[in-house]
Amino acid sequence: MRGIEGALKVLGEVERGAFASESLRKTIGDIERAERKLATTIVYLTLRRLGLWKHLFRKYCKRSPDSISRETTSMLLVGIAGVLELRHFKPGVLVNALVQRAKHIKDADGVSRESALINAVLHTVMEKAPSYVEQLRTSSALRDQALGFGVPSWIAAEWSREFGMKEAKRLLHVSTMQTYMALRISPGADRDECMRNCAESKPSLSDFLASVIRLESNPYPPDLPGYKDGRVTPQSESSVWSVENLLLYWHGGKLLDMCMGRGIKSGHILTYCCDAVVEGWDISAARLKSSERELARLGVADRAKIVCGDAISLSPSAIPSAILLDAPCSGSGTWGRHPEGKWRTTPESVRHLVEVQKSLFSRACDILPLGGIIMYCTCSVFRDENEDVVGSVMASRQDMVELPVKIRNPESRRGKPYGTVVLPESPWSDGFYTAIFKKKN
Repeated sequence: MRGIEGALKVLGEVERGAFASESLRKTIGDIERAERKLATTIVYLTLRRLGLWKHLFRKYCKRSPDSISRETTSMLLVGIAGVLELRHFKPGVLVNALVQRAKHIKDADGVSRESALINAVLHTVMEKAPSYVEQLRTSSALRDQALGFGVPSWIAAEWSREFGMKEAKRLLHVSTMQTYMALRISPGADRDECMRNCAESKPSLSDFLASVIRLESNPYPPDLPGYKDGRVTPQSESSVWSVENLLLYWHGGKLLDMCMGRGIKSGHILTYCCDAVVEGWDISAARLKSSERELARLGVADRAKIVCGDAISLSPSAIPSAILLDAPCSGSGTWGRHPEGKWRTTPESVRHLVEVQKSLFSRACDILPLGGIIMYCTCSVFRDENEDVVGSVMASRQDMVELPVKIRNPESRRGKPYGTVVLPESPWSDGFYTAIFKKKN
């Protein structure tokens, strides 16, 4: 399978609800090795500013969008993203590849007309769109900048409300930043050897985490030396930072992971804390299957008990001395890595998540014994899901005291009134929120 064909296949699956990263993992083996990087690049270029590409499609296409097939529309969006954003691939080559691919699309009369449409639209975009996009990005209006940088306007308005206009515009700029992989090095693994093994990705040390090395690429994890035997684990710096702060307060015993997901944080805890035992809950059986594989890869599965069910109604098999609540959220801090998320998130979905988060956090506080430690965290940068959730629950409790984070993160700032917020300001870090509490004796 050629790179463009693979990218179109993945984008089709994303349109039907799949996650780009998951679809790429399943498809990448079918794509010619030399074209895998191209396929991955096209997928993320298309998704990162999908709203802008759709706007340009409507602006420069003379036919009604309703009269154009879904397959042709996908090729046009890929083409628009590619001719404007690809840096090491000639636009003419991309246009020709899409034109040739479109020749097999025929209308009801058996005539192929889509290739001419694609050719015309993409050449118009190459001629007229660059100056127009630059006007959007340099406009003083927040709505124009949001469109130019590929962020839904309601999200830009939310950032302006929470952080102020200046910070909102800065977040629009950093939303276009290329993200790269960070690797957590397991205890006992030779960090220098891990760096040598990743030499092609230009590894460097994290500025503030001794257990993390940074890569200047996004390799396929199973291809990384040391991945299969658990020596290295892809994990964003903000996620590593949050767990390491928890481990400075909690040194072993029984931990309850209320929303285990794929088990990355539980694996981190079990790997670094040899006296830890984890009970992990999640409502998704598929995610728990992934967590089982993750813990097995790290060699710590024997210290974990996994339960599928709703954390609101489940009860732990034994009282934990610590609780990790990595709450389900909008994922707005990870949209650099998972850009499809920002096109699926709505104000209504965030409001629903907030109610779930409050219920989960309140339930976690009830389960926690006296003297126990709890960490609430999300990969969101919306205050509604972070400080407001924690503040709402804490308002009705007098038995919890907040603990300060001890590891300095240069990208973090104090939450208002609780927790610590990390904004996505580097290629290796996601937007993140964490708040740690102890239940009074």
